[in-house]
Amino acid sequence: MSTKAARSPLEALKDLIYEAAVVPDQWPDVLDHLARIAGAEGTILLAADMKNLRWLSSPALDGLMEDFASGGWAKVGTRTQKLLDARHAGFILEEDVYSAKELENDGLIRDFLRPRGLGWGTATAFPLPTGDTLIFSIERRYADGPVPRAATEILDSLRPHLGRAALLSARLKLERVKAAVEALEMLGLPAAILTHSSTLQTANALFAQLIPRIVRDKRERITFASPRADALLADALGAGRELESRSIPILPDGDAPAMVAHLIPMRGLARDIFAGSALLMVMTPVMPTQVPGAELLEGLFDLTAAEARIARGIAGGLTLSALAAAQGVSLETIRSQVKATFAKTGVTRQVDLARLISGFGLAR
Repeated sequence: MSTKAARSPLEALKDLIYEAAVVPDQWPDVLDHLARIAGAEGTILLAADMKNLRWLSSPALDGLMEDFASGGWAKVGTRTQKLLDARHAGFILEEDVYSAKELENDGLIRDFLRPRGLGWGTATAFPLPTGDTLIFSIERRYADGPVPRAATEILDSLRPHLGRAALLSARLKLERVKAAVEALEMLGLPAAILTHSSTLQTANALFAQLIPRIVRDKRERITFASPRADALLADALGAGRELESRSIPILPDGDAPAMVAHLIPMRGLARDIFAGSALLMVMTPVMPTQVPGAELLEGLFDLTAAEARIARGIAGGLTLSALAAAQGVSLETIRSQVKATFAKTGVTRQVDLARLISGFGLAR
């Protein structure tokens, strides 16, 4: 007969927490266990970047978080900010950060949580190496009263394990994205990963060589040294916009090489609360060769087939009248297509468009 003592429920939960660190599908089970300790409906694991909501939750709270995101409730109330401002290394209750009057007047609690039967909770926060802050928020029904202080003491005993597991998950995701950009370096391509706030998260050595002559690693967001290219980048990274694939031509001043920056959303990681990764940026240098074909120009600059033919014609020295005659369309139509091509390539003159395209092709 084995003399090994039976493991307690808390010890079993610690094992599950560390299993979730490497098997993310286990996190909802962890969240349910935390909720049961607090006598709550469920737990939300939230990345505290209110501009780009990413979360995991107990199944019972899935609908709650969908309503929270779609209704713009992240901008209402002071609940999250009070938690972060407290900088408390443990789980805190409403009474720790709210006065009675503040609690009654908080818009998120009053107008969102209480009408849904909730309104009491306990939470804790952890900073991650990705730049995000991760929040465990346990939500209890309003009719059941505040979370007992004794429950937060049990949760505090689990907090170091939650923190280590979250940190491990984040580091594993960081290694994954680093491997992606390093693989592109082997192909001779400068590449970097951008965060949800459009800052540089990680880059390979080839990309680092472009800083600061072509790319600027600024605190507020990544930028291009070329004002025209940066205007296109700012538009692509516009706040509140769904991230889409974009190609941005860069025609630097002086003897710096012409390049095309490709922005590719990290679809698999974009909602991952541990990754913090949003966009892959790949820089394609261009080297002197023959004028690229129309199909290549379409891919490089997101041009339509007609716009690509116009761009190629201008690079080849044709006048707008000659292009109109060749295409069998009016001069006004050609001018409209040229204007659209200017907008997509970031130039404002035909000579600049010719300089960008004429004599350039993809580096081999």
